[in-house]
Amino acid sequence: MLDNVALDVVIGLVFVYLLYSLYATVIMEMISSFLGLRGRNLDYALKRMLMDENKKDNWFLDLLSRYGESIVQMTGKSMSMKTTDLYTDFFNQRTIKYLNNGGVNNMPSYLPKESFTKGIIDAIKSNDPDLNKLNNLIQGLEQLPESEAKKHIESLLTDANYDLNKFRILLEDWFNHTMDRSVGWYKRSVQLLLFITGMTLAIIFNVDTIATIRKLSNDRDAREQLVRMATDFSEENAPLVEAIRNKKTTNDAGKKSNTAKADTLKIKVDSESANVQKALMKRLDSLAEIKNMLHDDIVQSQNVLSSNWNINSIIRKDDVKRDPKDIHRDSIQVHYKDDENDLYLTVHKSVDKDVLNARKLKSITKATVCINTFWYKVSYVFSRDHFWGYFLTALAISLGSPFWFDLLNKLVKLKTSKPITTSSDSKVYEEETTRKSNRATLDTIG
Repeated sequence: MLDNVALDVVIGLVFVYLLYSLYATVIMEMISSFLGLRGRNLDYALKRMLMDENKKDNWFLDLLSRYGESIVQMTGKSMSMKTTDLYTDFFNQRTIKYLNNGGVNNMPSYLPKESFTKGIIDAIKSNDPDLNKLNNLIQGLEQLPESEAKKHIESLLTDANYDLNKFRILLEDWFNHTMDRSVGWYKRSVQLLLFITGMTLAIIFNVDTIATIRKLSNDRDAREQLVRMATDFSEENAPLVEAIRNKKTTNDAGKKSNTAKADTLKIKVDSESANVQKALMKRLDSLAEIKNMLHDDIVQSQNVLSSNWNINSIIRKDDVKRDPKDIHRDSIQVHYKDDENDLYLTVHKSVDKDVLNARKLKSITKATVCINTFWYKVSYVFSRDHFWGYFLTALAISLGSPFWFDLLNKLVKLKTSKPITTSSDSKVYEEETTRKSNRATLDTIG
């Protein structure tokens, strides 16, 4: 087994990133399922197809509109779309309406290309009984208000040489190409939400990358404990990461030593189920179980790193410095000094002395002092020593749990592999073997 401080620090750091990226991914899946983000993304893609972009005359307003569009598109809304006639008629068709679940988030997350094609043709065509299907379609197109979508559909009909079968194929190709692009839109939206979630988790759990590196570099016990936890986690939780990678969870992908944890790996979602709300609640409950399981591992890692963000609003006060032996092992004594006070405060060892000294005390009694814990934490987060550590953690979390799990596996294999024998080691080994063999021969001879 390799014993390298730098490698152990990297393994510990990657393990921390993996835990929180898993936690963030589960939270994102819960948000996505509850808010129907995939359905909203599909809705936005259809708006891009069937509605026109409302460009501003002023370049600055147009730029603001585009930035706003990037923000609200994950909700399925649009700030710069017009000519809604075709879009509205499309969703009023039975083939499209019955794909909705009828709930609050009633947008379907998936739309077959055949349903799209039929919905478009039915929304456009007129219902003149004296005309055939093609002429009804042509007449319906002529009656539509002028728009870019209308021009594009007319061009597709022209390219199909007014053949309805070819026209359907071209409509399906148009839909498929747009859906391919919408996947990229959805990934960018999720990436942004994942970064925001990562930043929130980094602050809530006090996951400062820079402080973590410093802690692991200087504390051998913490480093060894985190490496041991990382090794155990990589061996036991491969099914969990694989399930999140494939957007499903099963306990058949591998073995788990802890049966209680194994029970949390049972997620089965049928996106085509008629009872969508029941399937959604089942998925949310299962994700909540996984979140609670990860929370236990996170709490354990916090204890190792002394980063559990503890500070009480009422703190014990001393007039003199105490002997370290008289202080709890998870606490430290901070010398607080300003223009009016000179005293010692007993606080958790994760408290930043400089940040605490920069805050004004709310009140002082004979044995305690009161501080505003909220403003202490705000000052802590946005201090020069900590903000960039949180920012780096959020960036790391946004890379996703599969990335960190694969990297952790490679590092653990490197850590636990047998050292490579060099040529000099081989020579020493051969000489030692020869010496023992000669000695055995001499003993045999007499």
